[in-house]
Amino acid sequence: MINDPFIDINELDSELKDMQKIAETLDTHFPLLSQKIAYIFAKIKECKTFKESQNYFEFLEIIKTGLACLLYKYNIGLPDHLLRFTRDFDNLEPIYQEYYFKKITSGEYKF
Repeated sequence: MINDPFIDINELDSELKDMQKIAETLDTHFPLLSQKIAYIFAKIKECKTFKESQNYFEFLEIIKTGLACLLYKYNIGLPDHLLRFTRDFDNLEPIYQEYYFKKITSGEYKF
């Protein structure tokens, strides 16, 4: 075994196992997050007016911001449907919220 102060086999193994645990955690969290987004879409679809949906769009904004951070800052790959959501909802100014409200409530936009 090489005796090098900058490369420790046990430390390297531990770091790789930690990285694997993080990847497993993401694999668990992405489906749960997808369920939450689908639920929020369902709640928006139940809203009779755009104003009723505002709180749900706030949740979508929070989720989109977190996913965008993973995607753009940390270059973490997202499942295709979360990637599409992140890109589509990149700008949730009120005019775009109203646009997506109409698309979601009419069934044209599905998650």
